[in-house]
Amino acid sequence: MGFVKLKEMKIRAVAAFLLAGGVFFQPIRAQVTRTIEIDPAKPREIVATLDGTPVTAEEFQQLIVAMDPKVKEATRNDAVEMLRYVGWLRRMGAEAEKRGLAAQNPLKTQLEMARIQLLSNAVIQQHELEEVVTPFEQRGYYQANLASYSGVKLKLIYVPFSTETEELQAKRKLEEVHRKLQGGANFVAMVKEYSKNEESREKDGDFGEVRLADRIPQTVKDVAYKLKDGEFSAPVRLPNGYYIFQRTGTNTDPYEKVKDPIFTEIKQKRNLEWVERNRKAVVIEMKPSGTGKDPKRVVALLEGQPVTAADVEVYLGAMDEKLRANLRDSQEEMLRGIGFMRRMTKVAAEQKLDQAPPFRQQLELTRLQALSNALIQAEEKSVTVSEADVKKAYADNLRDVSAAKLKIVFFSAAQESEAENQAALQLAREVKEKIEGGADFVEMVKQYSKDPVSRDKNGDYGPLKITDDIPAPAKQAIWGMAVGGVSAPVKLPNGYYLFKLIALEEPGIEKVREELTRRLRAAKSREWLNAMRAQVQVKLTERKPEAAK
Repeated sequence: MGFVKLKEMKIRAVAAFLLAGGVFFQPIRAQVTRTIEIDPAKPREIVATLDGTPVTAEEFQQLIVAMDPKVKEATRNDAVEMLRYVGWLRRMGAEAEKRGLAAQNPLKTQLEMARIQLLSNAVIQQHELEEVVTPFEQRGYYQANLASYSGVKLKLIYVPFSTETEELQAKRKLEEVHRKLQGGANFVAMVKEYSKNEESREKDGDFGEVRLADRIPQTVKDVAYKLKDGEFSAPVRLPNGYYIFQRTGTNTDPYEKVKDPIFTEIKQKRNLEWVERNRKAVVIEMKPSGTGKDPKRVVALLEGQPVTAADVEVYLGAMDEKLRANLRDSQEEMLRGIGFMRRMTKVAAEQKLDQAPPFRQQLELTRLQALSNALIQAEEKSVTVSEADVKKAYADNLRDVSAAKLKIVFFSAAQESEAENQAALQLAREVKEKIEGGADFVEMVKQYSKDPVSRDKNGDYGPLKITDDIPAPAKQAIWGMAVGGVSAPVKLPNGYYLFKLIALEEPGIEKVREELTRRLRAAKSREWLNAMRAQVQVKLTERKPEAAK
């Protein structure tokens, strides 16, 4: 029943010792609004300078299109900050190149994978745009897939069940109804007499339309589309009850209404078929696995080129964790995907897509982001943290690294019940007043607390750390008190709490040394990163007022 058992989103610790855990990956949205007004008739107009280099209106728009959505949102109202981020990436990328990071794995392979994936997507998009679909083909597709553009209208009779006995009774009831319908009984009359679905019963059993794309049990769609207008089904079992359906008609979308979606659907379908043909065309020859662990052992030939066990590990290391887990046991599929992307990259180069917007800008920003992240990691590893630094961080933040020993009184209340919450709050306030008046906390626990686990231990709870997964209001109350203090009633989803802070137990510097060191490195690295960011020079072009006509 305790509050630490609640399923809440994990809350980031607010202790000062965290020392700004993140570093500058993305700019923080400024409070000011600094936008650039683009004149569509003047694409070559210089709207800003970035580190002394002119930025035209066209270039600025292309950067916006190519930018990561999160960065775009963070800088939505601040063109200066957006350009500063681009300049920062370029400086970081240049420094990473200078240090030779781009030639080291896994970054080298990550850069290749990012490039071929982006260019592959560019080729696929381009192919879909160039696919020609004639009106004749659209009309033919519509006629061949008419069911997909039609809705079947149904009536239903429904008898629910929740136990095996009720299920048997429901089945027998609808079997009886089915016999009556076969004997000529009116469907609507049977709805009124037997159906337990009040909403549809009031509408003579009308259920509405069923379409193939609807997210309803496939069984219902199968029944609806097999029936002819006016026919009714045999009893159909679904998890919540038995049904009898009657098909009452069909609504078919006119061609003019769906021709545009059909155009897109044909394009996408053909594009997927084209992609699959090209994927299958990749030549792969897998070698016997053998028993050795030699990293130089050739495990496959990809388009005639040997792939070693070490190469496979490098490829896997360049992927995100989820994809890596999926492909580790599907090496042929992984290599086929790489081969396909390499083929598409050659096509992209032939079509010069890598030089065309927005792909050129996307390639640049994607590469720079990867280089910047690698540089950040390398910089953090190189930062020296002295023993004196760690000791000072520990001493400065001792309260927040210590574990809190508590006693609690818990007053339960259902979250959705306003009356219960008001009663629990009132009782918690009265108990708080008694404690302030000299009442023993343990006696209040035994008399009022509804948490049997802590009540049996005289209210003892914890110890808890500020980094534990506990609700923010509890965290603020506990670490906001002096030792011996009792909190005001704290509202949590399952009721109200009174906390008494019994003691703060120091963990000892060795238990938190690793975390403090990591945070100190991140903080020192951030100082360097922000200094580099501050060097970026951005200036927006001042618009001259137009001359009066």
